[in-house]
Amino acid sequence: MLHRITGRATKCGPSAISAIAGVPTHEAAGIIRRLFDRPSVNGVFMDELAAALEEFGWTPDYAIHHPNYRNRSYARRADVWERIFADVPFDERAITLGTFLDPAPSGTWAVLAGNHFVAYADGFVADSGAWLSRKPAPWTRANPGHGRAALRRVREAVRFVRVAGGGNPRNPRPEEG
Repeated sequence: MLHRITGRATKCGPSAISAIAGVPTHEAAGIIRRLFDRPSVNGVFMDELAAALEEFGWTPDYAIHHPNYRNRSYARRADVWERIFADVPFDERAITLGTFLDPAPSGTWAVLAGNHFVAYADGFVADSGAWLSRKPAPWTRANPGHGRAALRRVREAVRFVRVAGGGNPRNPRPEEG
């Protein structure tokens, strides 16, 4: 189930975290700033998004990568990527967002299409408001906004599952000292 995206941050990465974990976008951006020592969050890689979701009790269990995307050295932090995704099974496929979402895949997904994150779960999609709505809406190509977004190439899609006894959305795990 996706949550309505709330909060002051308007970027797509914190918005995807908000939709999946049910926290305000400014809290999601704050977690990314704290974890990665960043002064601001203007763009997020999948490892950063996954690390923030991990703080809220979500973990990846399956991924899809575009065949050419992993070859780019600037694409992500290798140490964080290996820690989070080392044991996650994945497929390499070149698909569009519409081809991926039309069959209604099961689970809760963070999808990086182009350079933009979209959250998907149970047939509903949401994003920062750039392509789709901040309020989860049923995925359908009949919706003009969805039809335009459907043509975007998926770079990465990761299915996340809630960890049993995972973090409280309003109180992420405390820092280890």
